[in-house]
Amino acid sequence: MAARTRTLSVKITERQFEELEELVERGEYASKDEFIRELLRQEFDDFTFYLHEKAERDREKHISLEAYGKSRGLE
Repeated sequence: MAARTRTLSVKITERQFEELEELVERGEYASKDEFIRELLRQEFDDFTFYLHEKAERDREKHISLEAYGKSRGLE
């Protein structure tokens, strides 16, 4: 089943638009839309990586729910 899509409109500078057109004309991307989708995929991947690293760092600051319950006499 194909993913549902939504349309997004953005305003960019004239220079950004020209650079984007150049990328497409050189064949680095099939379309301006594909360039934007690739940027979003990269950003979401980077954010996911950040969240995993943060969770690993924060894990050392927290105790397990079971240990917390025992410390409160809730065994």
